[in-house]
Amino acid sequence: MSRVKKAFLKGTLLQFAVLLGLWLLLSGRIDLFHVSAGVFSALLVTLMHVRVNRHLYFDKGIAAGRSLRVVRLARYIPWLLKQIVLSSLQVAYAVLHPRMPINPSLVRFRVRLPNITARVILGNSITLTPGTLTLRIKDDEFLVHSLMEASHAGLIDGSLPRHVARLYGDKSADIVSEVKIFHKARHV
Repeated sequence: MSRVKKAFLKGTLLQFAVLLGLWLLLSGRIDLFHVSAGVFSALLVTLMHVRVNRHLYFDKGIAAGRSLRVVRLARYIPWLLKQIVLSSLQVAYAVLHPRMPINPSLVRFRVRLPNITARVILGNSITLTPGTLTLRIKDDEFLVHSLMEASHAGLIDGSLPRHVARLYGDKSADIVSEVKIFHKARHV
């Protein structure tokens, strides 16, 4: 079996396991009905995505050495949860502050990530973090709405994109480039 086929199979099995785990976690019950429904649902969604995954792996060459590292994902999720809590506190402070120190802006930047999956993970991580919203991803360029400067600081300094790149074993320091900040969204 070739390296790409092994990576494809590993990714498909990982997708099934994550979907099943999420189902069991959210259902809150471990009985025959819920486990069976979870297996059926996770299998159905995984099979529906096989064609898309096959296209990404074989046509685009994504599996050629840059697959997601599960151990690093186990470290990334708690780090992201911590960032979400910290951002929630920042947004709550800004909203409850008498002067409301909110300065909405659009941030456009380019990232160098190994594949489209990494860019999707970054976009979703940005959106999950309160105070930021990914508006557009086009190739390596991101457009993000930010509620205040503290909200987009992790994007500009590259800490969030670097953590996503580390999921794939990339330890480069220069991930983010061409950063442009537009205050008051009418300038874009």
